[in-house]
Amino acid sequence: MLIEKPRLPIREIVQFGLWPSFLKILLYRLKGYRIGKGVSIGFGSVISGEQVEIGDHSSIGFLTILRGKQILLGAHVQIGSTSFIDTPYIQIGEGSKINEQVFVGGLQFPDSRFVVGRNCQIMQMSFINPSRSVIIGDDSGIGGHCLIFGHTSWLSQFEGYSVEFKPVEIGNSVSLAWRVFVLPGTSIGDGSVVGADSLVHGTIPPRSLAVGFPARVVSKSPEFPKQLSDEEKGAIFKKIIAEMIQFFVGSGLSCKQDGNRYEINKPGGSWWRRDKGPWWLYIVEGNATEVEGFKPGTVDVFVSLLEINTERRRSLNARAVMWIDITKKERSRLSNELGEEVSHFFKRYGVRTLRSSNDENDL
Repeated sequence: MLIEKPRLPIREIVQFGLWPSFLKILLYRLKGYRIGKGVSIGFGSVISGEQVEIGDHSSIGFLTILRGKQILLGAHVQIGSTSFIDTPYIQIGEGSKINEQVFVGGLQFPDSRFVVGRNCQIMQMSFINPSRSVIIGDDSGIGGHCLIFGHTSWLSQFEGYSVEFKPVEIGNSVSLAWRVFVLPGTSIGDGSVVGADSLVHGTIPPRSLAVGFPARVVSKSPEFPKQLSDEEKGAIFKKIIAEMIQFFVGSGLSCKQDGNRYEINKPGGSWWRRDKGPWWLYIVEGNATEVEGFKPGTVDVFVSLLEINTERRRSLNARAVMWIDITKKERSRLSNELGEEVSHFFKRYGVRTLRSSNDENDL
């Protein structure tokens, strides 16, 4: 055939895939790829593109293939093992995660695009076909075993059968439950939720709940999502904190409360690895600006339900304190082990925090 494209990039796998991560990154840099610091590329994994940029602290699991003309990965992107992403244009935003065994590819055109915003997650075993383009907005989640298709074609259009090649647009803060089937030409508005085992075609308006086969809107704004009072938010916040401390204790950490501050230790340890401790966690339900100044070394992680203003952020950054702003769904670029655990726990409740883009200016 005139146009040849092997199913797997065998040559690249042989040339690059079998090297350890640090040598592989060195070879890719010599090839002209722009790869940031702290990047990890697993055994057997390869990246094949004409223009490749990978942000700091991103990771790619083992036996994963990324192939395209232009590949752009932001910082802190995670791509799981044995995934296959093969599209002319690939862009994955900062903090996004693609789980294991996700397939992106299939029937395409030279201008096909696969674009994922910041702080998204695509669960395992999902199949995505960007024949024209699949664009997913920031803070959106795609459940496992989902099917997103940009085309419907098999039987002859000359015999009256429908053939479609249309883009798919999924907005910001959208949730697709497991086993959702999205057809070409679908547009899902910001803040919408699609229930499990649903078939989606057409337009789903913003901030609505759609379920069924085919999916129909069963609830929308202002009834969905529910509007919460400050008191209700405060009660939820307290409940999450209590459950988080209970989880820490159940996981082998010791936690002692002193007002709004928690002392957290990891008992034991090995002679070859000494964990930093104690860790200090400060919890604020009210106005973060009203919290009195604390001495250096007495707080490691500062978590506020309400928005943390610029002045307080500067103060925390200057003291090397990691902060988490629940209302704004933001976190400092500075990180530590306890802060990562706290941030990860809040994800259970749908709170995914982006690293602040203004931290460099807040010092």
